[in-house]
Amino acid sequence: MPRRRRILIISPWASRWSLGRGAGVSDDHYFIKQFTSSGYDLHFLTPNPGKEADPADTPYEHTFVHTYPNFFKATEGWPTSLKRIIWPALFNTIVTARAAFLAKKLKPDFILGHSHYSSFPGFVTRELYSVPSGVKLFGVMDLVHTEWPKTKYYLKNIEQIAALKFPQDVWIILDDGTQGRDAALRHGVPEDRIRFLPNGINVEWGDRDQNKDNDRDRIRNEFGIPPDHIVVLFLARLVPSKRPEMLLNAVPIVRDRTTRPVLFLFVGDGSSRPPCENLVRSLGLKNDVRFLGALEHGRVPDIMSASDVFVSTSELTNVAIPTCEAMVCGLPVIGFDVGNTRDIVRHGETGLVVSDGDVSGLGEAIAALAKDDEMRQRLGSASKKLARSIFTGWDQRTRSELDIINELIDTR
Repeated sequence: MPRRRRILIISPWASRWSLGRGAGVSDDHYFIKQFTSSGYDLHFLTPNPGKEADPADTPYEHTFVHTYPNFFKATEGWPTSLKRIIWPALFNTIVTARAAFLAKKLKPDFILGHSHYSSFPGFVTRELYSVPSGVKLFGVMDLVHTEWPKTKYYLKNIEQIAALKFPQDVWIILDDGTQGRDAALRHGVPEDRIRFLPNGINVEWGDRDQNKDNDRDRIRNEFGIPPDHIVVLFLARLVPSKRPEMLLNAVPIVRDRTTRPVLFLFVGDGSSRPPCENLVRSLGLKNDVRFLGALEHGRVPDIMSASDVFVSTSELTNVAIPTCEAMVCGLPVIGFDVGNTRDIVRHGETGLVVSDGDVSGLGEAIAALAKDDEMRQRLGSASKKLARSIFTGWDQRTRSELDIINELIDTR
């Protein structure tokens, strides 16, 4: 019986799920399913989760976890300026040594790094053992901001720019709306080493009848949502780059512009949740806003079916996976005009686009949809139709990765 192929995956994340416990986005979840069923053993090198190990990570067959000291957690309270120096330095020393040791022991067929952090360890291990390597970028964050002055641009992006200088056999860059392919080319990555892939989306969610009255009523009742309320959904990690406070600041504007009761649901968790809860109290929004916390991924289509409008306020892009999922589920989207937002949030067709940072405009747009049942339904139907025509399912997306990695291994 032939030996199963092995991939050593170098990651800065302790859990396979972005919000832990089966919640949030998990590119890893679908990647693991595709590769293990195709004859691969996957060896993850991740920070040690300690007592907070995620039970949702344990059921995977042919998947093994190796750890390194979790200096991210140990220093999470340090100033950001200091972490930007300490984290790459520790990663490039501790993780590189650990990856090289594991590669010698495991003899992997491929080394895959997650995020720009893993570029240097992957490169060193590749050179030591002549193993093909690649880095998967789930987005390029502030590299999208080419409009910034040059000094600000380089100060904000120096770690990512440096990471792009270490040669890899392939850069798998996911299209999250931050124009990652253009950024990689701009900073010297050879075009023939770039594979620009769409994000995977649960396109099968679109087969559910999201507006079926008995399902919608049942789910609303489960979440304690009054049947006569318009529900505005914000679903994302609650972190500064997602700017949830901008939506909260728009709530009083919505309240003043419509007599229809509107409920704002925040689904997700993160460092911005406590300040957002403080803002709710200071603005007197207790009856208008609810924080539901992280929701298991399988429940996302339920909360979508209970909602009427989806809002995204990211400072980087508003075409990330949750926005795409909302469109698959037939929700009209309101988003700020950043990154490639207009590629799928087409103003007046699939949603409404607001000038970046315009809180007043955001409130006006939400109020307009809250008051107009016909416009919500028309935009939502067009949103779902576009999603069906352009989005890629997880099986197809991860099969593309499988083909890329198989080719590199076979060539080597």
